[in-house]
Amino acid sequence: MTVINTNTAALLANAYGQKANQNMLQPLERLLSGLRINSASDDAAGLAVVNKMNAAIKDYDLSIRKNVDMISLLSTAESALEQISNVQVRLRELAVQSANGIYVQQDRDSMELELYELVAEIDRIAQNTRYNDVNLLDGTLNVTGASSRDIIPFSIELFSTSSIGRYWAEDNFENATFETTGSTTNVSPNVNRIPGWEIHNVRVELGQGVTPGTTIIGNYNTPIDSTPTPYNSVNGDNIAPANAGSLGNGSAGFALEDGGLKLTSSGLTSVNGYDIVHGPYVISQSEKQISAGDVVEFDWKSAGTNDAASIYGYLLNVDNGNTIELINDTQPTKTTTNWATKSTTVNATGNYKFVFISGTYDASGGKALGADMYIDNVNIKRNRLPADMQHLVSQISVQSVAESNNAAEVLAYSIEQTGFQRAIIGALVSRYQSMIEGSSMRGMDMREARSRVRDADYAIETSKLAKQQILAQASMAMLAQASKSKRAILELI
Repeated sequence: MTVINTNTAALLANAYGQKANQNMLQPLERLLSGLRINSASDDAAGLAVVNKMNAAIKDYDLSIRKNVDMISLLSTAESALEQISNVQVRLRELAVQSANGIYVQQDRDSMELELYELVAEIDRIAQNTRYNDVNLLDGTLNVTGASSRDIIPFSIELFSTSSIGRYWAEDNFENATFETTGSTTNVSPNVNRIPGWEIHNVRVELGQGVTPGTTIIGNYNTPIDSTPTPYNSVNGDNIAPANAGSLGNGSAGFALEDGGLKLTSSGLTSVNGYDIVHGPYVISQSEKQISAGDVVEFDWKSAGTNDAASIYGYLLNVDNGNTIELINDTQPTKTTTNWATKSTTVNATGNYKFVFISGTYDASGGKALGADMYIDNVNIKRNRLPADMQHLVSQISVQSVAESNNAAEVLAYSIEQTGFQRAIIGALVSRYQSMIEGSSMRGMDMREARSRVRDADYAIETSKLAKQQILAQASMAMLAQASKSKRAILELI
């Protein structure tokens, strides 16, 4: 077409030239940045995937750093336990040495001084073992993680001389706080057992004057009541009730209530009026050695239901039947007392059981009887533990052969417990090392996957750039040819 206003060939060459120049920008940008995805317009879905991968990679990297820190923390704790183990070995050497019969008391006293200092050193090490001001062995360390790739949750229990040794043994009466309910065992219609105690729902007759009581408790006659005469009466509790009510009728006679043990009797009828009737009673199942000068204490209260309460308690020496009165309280009227603590200093060394006897007093003279007795927190405060009750490293002594033999046994347990704790820490360190390796491998795999999505392939991008450069140059050449093609029209003029 012989027109000059519109040069179609030139326009076409120019359009393809601009397209080639525009298409050169993308491979050029990718070659300059090294990335296939430089903006969301390049690959919106791919960019979203890459962002998730970036977060995961940072999580793996942080996990490695944290795990390295945790290994350092655990290594610090393990090092402290190693020091403690060395001290324990020395303590056991002292115990075995003191158990030798060739040493006099002065020698054992010198060993006791070293033992005291070494025991204190164990506690000092445990209390002062820290990592970045975090206590490691005082029982407060509790590590938790935000995700499965973060850290392994763990805690280190309290480690001290008061927690290692025969820590499971007790130097007190079993279930002294009545918190262990367990199961109730019915021994006979009127006898039941709970952990540590045996309850007898029967009438108890205490002794009067110089004559012991006729009731047998713990294989011995009941002791003499130091104040047997009730208010306004010449009768003690040797008068059986006209109606025994709940006593001996096959009922339990007790309940775990108000935080303690409740002994209860109800529905009794007095013969004369103003009589006292005792029962039921509770006795500890096992005996404990208590030394002269030790103090026994317990919490108690009483509650009059049908009438006033009369309670009695004593320590029973299982070897000779001797008793030590702990409490003897008869309320003058029907009332409920508040919880109170009763303490008694033991005046003779022996193996003792606790006995508590509930009772009721017809204070009104109306012949209706019934009351409750509550007991809780039975405790022995010892001036010095017997050898076989020195269960913990904090309690051991080497001042006698018996104590030294016991100390050697306790320290053998404690050395084993320290070694077990070190084994737990060592296992954790191994696990953290495995986690570091796993996080490193997963992080590397994630980086490879991210590279496949995000990084530019230089071979492809270089060929694309070369292609577009050739097209751009060709467009420029064709544009020049298109301009020349219109000059021939001038020859027609």
